[in-house]
Amino acid sequence: MNDQGLTVIIVNWNTKDMLRNCLYSLKEQMEYVNLSVIVVDNASADGSREMIKDLFPEIHLFNSGRNAGFAAANNIALSHCKSPYILFLNPDTVVLPGSINKMVDFLVHDATVGAVGCKMKNEFGKVQPLGLQWFPSPFTELISLLFVSTQTVQYFNNLIPYKNPEESGYIKKIYGGCFLVRKEVLDRIGYFDEQYFMYVEDVDLCKRIIDDGWKIYYLSDSTIIHYCGASSNKAGSHFSVLMKCESRGKYIKKYYGKSGFCLYKTIVFTGSNLRLLSLYVLRSFCFLFRADFKFDYNNSISKYVKMIRWSMNLEKPVVKT
Repeated sequence: MNDQGLTVIIVNWNTKDMLRNCLYSLKEQMEYVNLSVIVVDNASADGSREMIKDLFPEIHLFNSGRNAGFAAANNIALSHCKSPYILFLNPDTVVLPGSINKMVDFLVHDATVGAVGCKMKNEFGKVQPLGLQWFPSPFTELISLLFVSTQTVQYFNNLIPYKNPEESGYIKKIYGGCFLVRKEVLDRIGYFDEQYFMYVEDVDLCKRIIDDGWKIYYLSDSTIIHYCGASSNKAGSHFSVLMKCESRGKYIKKYYGKSGFCLYKTIVFTGSNLRLLSLYVLRSFCFLFRADFKFDYNNSISKYVKMIRWSMNLEKPVVKT
């Protein structure tokens, strides 16, 4: 691909319409940034590849031949990249004018930063949270399951590693939905770990970037629109819940060994049961006092039941082909 500039890598699985919008938004950036685009299609059955060939013949298209997942598909594209900067971008995004240029300029002018993330907004304009700025461990997973919620983050953000998404600054991890990184960093630390089908591979990469001595920066004045979960929503009921458990478990096993993994499964089992109990108590309280119950009760129950079943080896995420 291009020896200078930026290569944008998009992994697609059956998101043709959103992918088309994403590619049109990238096309508008080309006059500002020297970029090329690679799409790795995971054997989509919705006409995605045909759409690219018809509407975007300048794009480099690869068919992985299977539903290879996020990490493995990105690595296919990386083996063909020569540009100094790589942008991993989800197909369910729309890049706003100037956003990529700002991110690239930041990397160009700060040699200590290995990767940059940007602000993500959903289709209604709500800013996506950055997530707590710690790397997963049995302890952090215990705290997250027992105590962390939208409400606790809002009221106790001074006591936890919270990062306001409206403010730029150095962070520990960014999401793979829009992840700009130096190619030299990837050549040093390696590409995505392919043991993860999806989820947590971006966290794992951030950890390795920081462990190698680089910084990671979040740029709040660079913005994209992110229609979250386009591919995972097509994968079936609660697929994302099971896959997140599976991927977090692999991460913890990688860095904390088999004992850490066993502890994590115990934490998922115990924490999910406690969450179920708290939901039941809260719903009963609201019923008794005729107060509004502001949770999707049935969906929350199903979520924690799935997590319990995963922790007991009764259910695993099933990857559709």
